[in-house]
Amino acid sequence: MTAADHMAAFLARQTCQRVDFDALAGAADAGDSSLPASPRRRRILADAARTLAHRGLATLPKGSNGWDYSADPPLPRWVKRPPAARPPRRQNAPHAYVEPLRFATTMRLTAADHALLGPINALLRDQPEAEIVPVADRSYELYGDEKRLKNIERHHLVTKGLLDLTVHLRARPTPAPLAMYELGPAPWLLIVENTAAFTSLRDIFSTWPDRSQVGWLGFGQGDHLIASLPTAQASFRERDHPVDTLLLYADLDLEGMYCAQKTSERARAVGLPPLQPAAGLYQALLTRPPRTHPPVAANDAHGAATWLPPHLAAPVAQLLTDGLVLRHEALPLPQLRSLFVPDTPLLPQILGTGPPVTQTIPQPSPRPALALAPRGPST
Repeated sequence: MTAADHMAAFLARQTCQRVDFDALAGAADAGDSSLPASPRRRRILADAARTLAHRGLATLPKGSNGWDYSADPPLPRWVKRPPAARPPRRQNAPHAYVEPLRFATTMRLTAADHALLGPINALLRDQPEAEIVPVADRSYELYGDEKRLKNIERHHLVTKGLLDLTVHLRARPTPAPLAMYELGPAPWLLIVENTAAFTSLRDIFSTWPDRSQVGWLGFGQGDHLIASLPTAQASFRERDHPVDTLLLYADLDLEGMYCAQKTSERARAVGLPPLQPAAGLYQALLTRPPRTHPPVAANDAHGAATWLPPHLAAPVAQLLTDGLVLRHEALPLPQLRSLFVPDTPLLPQILGTGPPVTQTIPQPSPRPALALAPRGPST
């Protein structure tokens, strides 16, 4: 059973409508002995809270006072159980459904499901070839609420493959755009997940002597990066500046590596070039002093680091297992600038396939430098 399942079972036994989230978290801990010590406990609990809400088992607080922002991600301070269900009516479907929604006549659907499908049924009946519009536009048109379909991709009818945004809703998602800057004509895009490193790299690349070697620089992190990545294609088309190399420079921590893996999957799904690690930057970051962090289980650490090439994956997995992380700030602007040799091609330096650069700036460290495996030939 998942954390959400343990929470749901606990909720089902409660009589009060409002339940403290600490009690739900305790139920999740009791159901999984590994959860209390897990470095991902807060993320798991946050995901479980959203799952309860999506299942209709709980309502999350709407105001900021109902949330605990002491760490990331925020957690609700309490949840509300839904009101007691009324006896089901014999006639769930108020009217016949059009052929594309025929599944609604053969399934046991809730009143909420029928309330969702009713306006969609009218749309397909009256405008079966309606123009594809943003989801928010269609949501306002059908329900008078632009946010009614905000998380429609997570609805059980969509995840089961029964309801389709394009076919049935005649709509498309419109995620917030990826922040991108066209610094030069080269066909590559480097995405950075930290504002300090992004600003420093923008300063360095903006003054690169050979402008033909510079490409795009983007900023994105976490779920926003994963959702916004497809919008990069529109920028490429609008500027007539496509890319054949897509790179990411994320923090060397568990969340950064998991984000890299999910972003890589997203890039494949939308037809972008394979996402590659900015290995030259990671190689330099691994020479810097790390900071302490709750240790990661060995299996999780090695699984998260698989996105990196082997000569970087091994020391990164060891770093996480040892209870250490390396954030971009550990490689500040002076050291970052010293990595790049102006009379040497830029992209190989970012990829870590160019000639090694000797650091001339002192790098004090509270612990021995991480041992890096020899780097094999670039593939």
